[in-house]
Amino acid sequence: MKLQTIKSKKGTNVMYQVLIHLILIALIFAMFFLASVNKVNSRTVKQQVLEKQTALLIDSAVSGTTISVFKNNKYGRIDDLHVKEGKVYASVDGLAISKGYPYFTKYSVSVDLDGDKWYVRIK
Repeated sequence: MKLQTIKSKKGTNVMYQVLIHLILIALIFAMFFLASVNKVNSRTVKQQVLEKQTALLIDSAVSGTTISVFKNNKYGRIDDLHVKEGKVYASVDGLAISKGYPYFTKYSVSVDLDGDKWYVRIK
């Protein structure tokens, strides 16, 4: 059996169309990938993750527990961390405080800054 090559113009045009479609699909995929990477690594997402993790720790803590959070951690520099009306609020890398993340506990919760750590105290 012999391999036949495409010699007609019609076959060549089809090949170019398929090639162009593949390039366009690759470009669109790359744009979506870059957009999602930028969103995942944004300061807003890191701030929301920090608020959520702190709230979940408060939810699972018992009276007398103290949670320490470093000011400089993997989420960035924590400029402000406080609790108010059943929500945890954090400011990371100078980003304005967001809408907060709710926590549910029957204990009293307070946040203090001492040196390079934030202390969340559950009483």
